[in-house]
Amino acid sequence: MLKLLSRFVLEVLPYVLTALIAAIVVPGFLGSQLHGSRQSGALNGAERAMSPFALVRDDHAGYAREQLHNQLTAK
Repeated sequence: MLKLLSRFVLEVLPYVLTALIAAIVVPGFLGSQLHGSRQSGALNGAERAMSPFALVRDDHAGYAREQLHNQLTAK
């Protein structure tokens, strides 16, 4: 059993890992090269969306208005 496992690790596993890495890394690299060559003025969906800071600021502003309203109506 140990001999079979050792043979698998030394003879088969390196080729399996190489094929797996090539199947994942190569398409990712090629995709980044293709998408990296587009015009810098083009916007994707993430760039058109609001920034996280704007979302937090807007959420905080709504909460602050609600707190102010509660304080004014409580008096």
